[in-house]
Amino acid sequence: MMHTRSALTFFLLVSTLTGCYSNGLEAIDREVTQLLRDRHQDTLGQDAPMDPNLAPTLSTSSQPTDRAYDRAPGTRNPHVSSLPARRAREGENVERDLSGQPALQFRLPESLHYAVEHSRDYRSRKEDLFVAAINLLIEKHLWGPRFFNDITASFTGTPEAGDHDHAFSLINDLRVTQRLPNGGEVSVGAVVSFVEQLRTEAGSTADSGQDAALEASVVFPLLRGAGKVAQEDLIQAYRDLIYSTREFEAFRQDFLVDTSTAYFDLIQQQGQIRNLEAQLRSLEQLTSRIQALAQAGREPYFEVQRSEIQVLSARNNLSSARENYANRLDAFKIRIGMATTQALELLPVEIEVPIPFLDMNESMKTAWELRLDLQTADDQIDDARRQVAVAKNNLLPDLDVFARGSLPTDPGKRRAGLDLDAGTGSYTVGATFSAPLDRRIEALQHRTSLINLERSERNFTLLRDTIALGVRQAIRQIERAQSTLILQSRNLELAEKRREGVLLRERTLGPRDIIEAEEDLLLARDEVDGARRDLRVSVLNYLLATGQMRVSPAGQWLAPAQLTGATK
Repeated sequence: MMHTRSALTFFLLVSTLTGCYSNGLEAIDREVTQLLRDRHQDTLGQDAPMDPNLAPTLSTSSQPTDRAYDRAPGTRNPHVSSLPARRAREGENVERDLSGQPALQFRLPESLHYAVEHSRDYRSRKEDLFVAAINLLIEKHLWGPRFFNDITASFTGTPEAGDHDHAFSLINDLRVTQRLPNGGEVSVGAVVSFVEQLRTEAGSTADSGQDAALEASVVFPLLRGAGKVAQEDLIQAYRDLIYSTREFEAFRQDFLVDTSTAYFDLIQQQGQIRNLEAQLRSLEQLTSRIQALAQAGREPYFEVQRSEIQVLSARNNLSSARENYANRLDAFKIRIGMATTQALELLPVEIEVPIPFLDMNESMKTAWELRLDLQTADDQIDDARRQVAVAKNNLLPDLDVFARGSLPTDPGKRRAGLDLDAGTGSYTVGATFSAPLDRRIEALQHRTSLINLERSERNFTLLRDTIALGVRQAIRQIERAQSTLILQSRNLELAEKRREGVLLRERTLGPRDIIEAEEDLLLARDEVDGARRDLRVSVLNYLLATGQMRVSPAGQWLAPAQLTGATK
């Protein structure tokens, strides 16, 4: 029994040291992050900016609570008599809870930086990239040396009356396996067996003892599963990480443009609100003057009513604009990952977006060369061709050569330890051939792979044409936005001059002329603000469509050097 306990303790320790992978989550995060940095530089260039915080944060506990095991989770659905909705009392105001925190003041750079740090969508896309790197590490691990250690303990006996055998056995199987680059696998192991006879019947020859053996085996395919097709999963995992890197970078570019567009829209709405406030003040002043003139008998009373109707309409328009702005501001908070209860004030900022030189053909060539999604679609054609080769290989018969060898300890020793005896070793060399009598499924898979190849080529040409269409549309949008801005600026000048002229002739003109002049001025101001917004957004969309959008780690736009006139 002493030998058994010692052996058990020893091999449990060996099992713990060799079979336990205990790097921890922090070590895994460091390994995955370094892999992503290397792939980022290999894919996008040494100087390509990247997100500095690639490892996702774990903000919640993964340990399930008792509630997680409930077979019937509770549902909150109170009776109509218990619902909290109630009738508002007369004169009761709406309570607006913004958590009592001071309002944050964001310009566009602060908005983008906050979005990169807190946006749920951004974090999910970053986690997708992280998972792709983990999948590659898993596949790489399958192609590295893998250690296994199995310990089997058992009791055997014959539960009969009188003398009978009882024995305790302990078997430790330690082995390492390695896949071969062109298919097959090599395995080397050591098996140690302890047997302790607890009780033996009279005349039994069973005895306690210990023996061991070194074993090795190799299997190598010659037809099916041989060659480069053996590494298909590993090759695809490497390429998928490249695709994920490109996809995440393209998402960052889209994210910047979308967030910037939402910011510009809100700033434009702020301008509309200011214009509506200015119009309301002017109409209120006009109403006061008309009332004074009506009391003096110089204007008919219906002009006062008409003016008051215009004031009420302006107030309603202003209220609607403020409500719309509040709703879109809440949506903007959700977009950047901010709680809707947090007060936020967006500050306008003058952003100079240079107008690029527009050449239709050169722009399309640039897009076809630089667009990351088109590069991925092109590479996926190669993936499909490789899958066809794999499917064709699966149609071949199986022909595997193998070799196995065993070197046991001296059988004449009761406790042999590691005293190996070459004279009692054995080996086996052979080959296994499996005729392809049933390859129906493989033939169907081969046909499917050919269809997928045609589909991938068609997807590439479709994406190429779609990109060309997007570039052409982006150029037309810039041209239209430039023309619109010029026209609306001229229209604003005319509206301001008309309003000045109407005010100078206020005594000779009626209130209707003044109201129309105010409305025209309001519309002209809104149109100019909208034209400026459209021009900024159209330039960003052009850079995005042609693959020339670049984003800093903090989420800021990096303008092309030749566009801004800067030099490296």
